[in-house]
Amino acid sequence: MEYVRLGNTGLKVSEYCIGSDNFGGQTTAEDSLRIMSAAFEGGVNFIDTANSYCDGLSEENVGRFVKTRRSEVVLATKGRSQVGLFPNDVGANKKYVMQAIDDSLKRLGTDYVDLYQIHAPDLTTPIEETVEAYNDVVRAGKARYIGVSNFSGPQLVEALWVQDKNGFSKFNSVQPRYNLLYREPERELFPVCLDQGLGVMVYSPQAGGFLLGKHRKFKAEMPTGGRYSDDFRAANFYKTTYWNEPAFDAMEQFIAVTEKYGVSPMALALKWVRTNPAVSACIVGARTLEQLQQNLLAWEEDVPNEAISEATAIGDHLWDTAPWKPQMHSTPRQRTMQGVG
Repeated sequence: MEYVRLGNTGLKVSEYCIGSDNFGGQTTAEDSLRIMSAAFEGGVNFIDTANSYCDGLSEENVGRFVKTRRSEVVLATKGRSQVGLFPNDVGANKKYVMQAIDDSLKRLGTDYVDLYQIHAPDLTTPIEETVEAYNDVVRAGKARYIGVSNFSGPQLVEALWVQDKNGFSKFNSVQPRYNLLYREPERELFPVCLDQGLGVMVYSPQAGGFLLGKHRKFKAEMPTGGRYSDDFRAANFYKTTYWNEPAFDAMEQFIAVTEKYGVSPMALALKWVRTNPAVSACIVGARTLEQLQQNLLAWEEDVPNEAISEATAIGDHLWDTAPWKPQMHSTPRQRTMQGVG
């Protein structure tokens, strides 16, 4: 396992980050602990969670794991999602942020997190208020570093400018969705991160399993359950982005490349994302211990450069012709979320 600095910070994180959105939901508490323990033994020191994952159970399960090894684990969580019935139980206003960080710390059983992130933009709150609240979190010692998730390039630039103008703690990382079939961050977000020295921890590197060919048999009919079911929070994004003829064609071409070079689809999908110079770490979720073990093996597979190049050509063609992709150069207040991971 390789360790890298998160952007321009001195924080060392494993390139492999455990995604814990299933912990306490589809994955039981016991299995969650087994998965985290096995990942830790494999050299992973980076865990990402959120206050909304499994209604807070994910943070509780992660907290049980880290309590005996807190100094060894880089712990990241997020806040912004709806966590209650009242008007201020959602967003990135000061009231929500200060309450959410305290609630997360209580569930995690720790006095601080290493990285605290805004789960998604809050267009109902002035960015000045949001970044001041996150500055207060750092000043209070409740987070060592701060970051954002699901921000566009213009939204990030606006936030960084306000932080710089006011002398606030700067965002150190971003967490975008990114894979061979969804490359929107390359347009504006990644250039900003490279220029400003922010670390990038991408999620959905395998396109929710789509690149692995696991949905081939459902091509004519939408599967029930999982990321494509109506009760999944970002199901519409997955259906719109991947469940179409061009994406299925690209997936078949991708599988053909893996067969040509004798590598697993999992390994090629992960390696392709990791070759982008903007990417610091990949968030890889696992619902079972077997899935984690498969991911760790794929992580160490030798993937030829030729396979990466051919996969890139497939993604280039799909991305150039994708009818659903958002327009470039929209202003921060015009951009809308397409699903939160």
